[in-house]
Formats: sequence, C-alpha cells, structure tokens
Amino acid sequence: MATGALENVAEVIGLAVAPIFLLTAVAATLTVFINRLARIVDRGRALERAPKADLGHREELTRLEGRARLIYVALSLGVSSAILVSLLMTAAFIGQTFQVNTARLVALLFIGALFSYTGALLCLLREVFIAVGSFRLGLHAPAAPERA
Repeated sequence: MATGALENVAEVIGLAVAPIFLLTAVAATLTVFINRLARIVDRGRALERAPKADLGHREELTRLEGRARLIYVALSLGVSSAILVSLLMTAAFIGQTFQVNTARLVALLFIGALFSYTGALLCLLREVFIAVGSFRLGLHAPAAPERA
C-alpha cells in the first residue's frame, strides 16, 4: 500500500470521528428510551394487577399507553439515526477505497441522521411532559379527616 493511500485512509478515519460521537450519543439515548419504556411497562402491569374499581387506573393506563407509543417512536427514530450514521461511515470508506465521490451521499446521510435523532429527542421531551404532567405527589388529594 502506497504511503499516499495510507494517508488518505487515515484522513477518512479522522473524518469519521464526528459521526462516531453522534453514534455514541444515539446509543446512550437509546438506553434512556429503553429504561423509560421498561418503567412504563412495569407501571402498567402493576395497574393491571390492581383491583379494577378505580376509574383513575383506567385513565392512567391510557396515559401510559400514549407514553409507550411515544417512546416506541423515539426508539425507532433513534435506531434509524444509528443506522444512517453507520451507512454514512460505510459510504465514506467505500468512496475512499474505490475512489468514488460519495460526498453528497455522506452529507445527506449525516443530515438524515441528525433529523432522525432530533425527532427522537422531541418524542422523549413530549413523553417527559406527559409523565410530569400526570405526576402530583398526592399534593392535590383531599386531606384525610382528623381523628379526635
């Protein structure tokens, strides 16, 4: 392998560092999504095992279902972002190895990955707003009557 070719590969590896940081951020965020989804599922299962007399359980289950859908969409967008970053790095190396101009493809994949990741974060933000909006800590519950 000629020295110039090795330098070109080293340059491509250097350019792949930014997408790798994005991939690392996406992977960490996917862990957050999975943990949130697990908590939603656990809470839903606990409510389903509780006595059915309380109408509030049904409303909470409906909210949990909506939250789970949002996290599912966020997970889908996050995984899509990771796939686009992987394709981007593959395209960069293919372009360098086979001397094909993949600059436009790499740019489009990076933009797509960023849009997908942004969508995932927006879904997470919406889900957090719903979760916090339904969380009251019992502050608004009627006070228990005092005993004499």
